[in-house]
Amino acid sequence: MSSTNAPHRPAARLRLRSLTGLRLLPGARPRARTLAGAAALALAATGVAAFLPTAPASAARVEVTCAAAGQDAAVMQAAIDGSHDGDEVVFKGPCLINATITLLDRRTYRGDGKAGTVIKQADGANLPAMLASESWVNDAEYSSDTVRVERLTLDGNRDNNTGTVGLMLRSWNARIYDVDVYGAPSDGIRISNPSKNGTLLQNTMVNSIISDADIEGSGGAGLRVVDPGNSVTDWTFQRSWIGFSGASAIESDNAAGWTFSDLHLYATPKHAIDAHRCFGTSIQNNYIEDFGAEGTAGQTYYGIRCDLQGEAATTVTGNRVHRFLPPPDVLATYGKARKLGIGPFPRARRLTGAPPRDAKYVYLALDEVNYGTGHAAVTGNTILGQGVKRETGMLFKKGQGEGMSVVTSGNLVDNIDDPRVTGPGVRLSHGY
Repeated sequence: MSSTNAPHRPAARLRLRSLTGLRLLPGARPRARTLAGAAALALAATGVAAFLPTAPASAARVEVTCAAAGQDAAVMQAAIDGSHDGDEVVFKGPCLINATITLLDRRTYRGDGKAGTVIKQADGANLPAMLASESWVNDAEYSSDTVRVERLTLDGNRDNNTGTVGLMLRSWNARIYDVDVYGAPSDGIRISNPSKNGTLLQNTMVNSIISDADIEGSGGAGLRVVDPGNSVTDWTFQRSWIGFSGASAIESDNAAGWTFSDLHLYATPKHAIDAHRCFGTSIQNNYIEDFGAEGTAGQTYYGIRCDLQGEAATTVTGNRVHRFLPPPDVLATYGKARKLGIGPFPRARRLTGAPPRDAKYVYLALDEVNYGTGHAAVTGNTILGQGVKRETGMLFKKGQGEGMSVVTSGNLVDNIDDPRVTGPGVRLSHGY
């Protein structure tokens, strides 16, 4: 089901361009200046106020050297606060923080490599977030913009803290590359419409990328999208790993316009990919080792789950979905390897114990249409079950919607009790 009762469509986005190619967004900040000349006159005719961020005289590299001591957070924040639009802020670790680091807009935040820059939460700090977008910290009504974070490790120190998100994003045009998030007490990376005090966005938070990330040992989800409105659309999450989470690997309130691709998801207690409000969504070429490892009686667990919106088509293509189920001590074993500075130990590729009574496992599900008729192509997926009861390979149901139209072809479903379950009002075809 959608997380709200009303139908949600991707929010309208203002994409007017001036003669200089400027991208205009609603809610420009006071630090902007108005356009002059023909461009301003052209936009004035439309009744739209045009703003352009004041360009810095020149971008600078701001270096921050940590001491792995209690004052690191203050030193890091002072350097950020003294920087300017366009600057690159470089953290030299290891860093030990006892306060949330606020990421100001239009800057790059970089480490000297994931091993060279490790930012760790101090014991008992219990921060709401380790690194967070400016608009989230300041409870703004408009999203931050153009934040880039790369080449560093965030250590949430989960054994000695509670409730902390590793990286809290509330920025459009964000770029997150080559980042490790380990042991966040809450979600590893959270993309949040609500600010710190719950203020909701009046604009969108779109056109962003998370790539080449390794998110391990989070107490909550590896990646969590919180969007009670309709602002967090059109992101790409690709070429990344999520393992040993406390809940789902990916949990998204709003997957409209998203691409989830080339992900490796494993050691997952709940769902591997649980995506809501799929609208032009692409879920492709992902390797899911397992899901539903907690096996609570009476619960249903999903490898890939996507409820559909009307009006746009979604594709679920080329995924490999399994349920190897790791042993109970897998996180402790991984943590030991990490402390030793070596790769994880091999995992057994087998079912460890019988599933509890009445727990159900669905490998791929389109199980709801939130409004109108949902459209999806489900092709070329490989599903391999454990050969036990209460497993479903593919599930298609329209729920409260008017109907569902699905192209399903070229899927391999083996060793599954119910290979495919199709509800009333669902039209299946092999395409053209």
